[in-house]
Amino acid sequence: MAVMDDFNEFLQAKSVATALRAKANSAATGLVDAERHLLYEAIFLRLYRAYENLLENVFLAYVSGEATTSGTAVTAFVSPIDKEHARAIITSSQPFLDWTSPTVVMKRAETYIQTGEPVRSAVAASQNHLQQAKKIRNHIAHNSSESEREFAKVVQNILLTPPLSAISAGELLTLTPPSGPCARKEVLTYFLEKLEDTARALIA
Repeated sequence: MAVMDDFNEFLQAKSVATALRAKANSAATGLVDAERHLLYEAIFLRLYRAYENLLENVFLAYVSGEATTSGTAVTAFVSPIDKEHARAIITSSQPFLDWTSPTVVMKRAETYIQTGEPVRSAVAASQNHLQQAKKIRNHIAHNSSESEREFAKVVQNILLTPPLSAISAGELLTLTPPSGPCARKEVLTYFLEKLEDTARALIA
């Protein structure tokens, strides 16, 4: 089943990310804070990319007529001959498909799949942390004044009390806030777990 294969690829990427995180925190590695922050950013980007790939592949599989891993049939409004044809239909004249915006993905699901399920519900239930993850991803990738403003909002939401000076995405990911949505949990670990939860909901 292609959907399960795609999910297993995501789990493999998470396994690699988790192993890299453990190495980054090993005293034997000898990393200074700035190096660990950089590695945390790379880990985050790797898993976020794996999530995007999973979402696209699963969506195209459903539009092509594949059922969920539980055997639930997914009925599409189009009839492509395969996943590549499905991608061509959905892309149409667009230069690329955006899988980072929860609202865009939910609208796409409602447009191409009857009831939009299971994609719509999986993304809707994860909308808050997916939006935050996108802003972190954008700031790591672009480090622009625009991404800085959006990233600052994420820092405020996660830490509740903003730091006295600006911090990098990597530094945020290494923190373990005492309260808030990531209370007593490392921020990177929080997002690794949340992205896996969304992934599992996408294939259920």
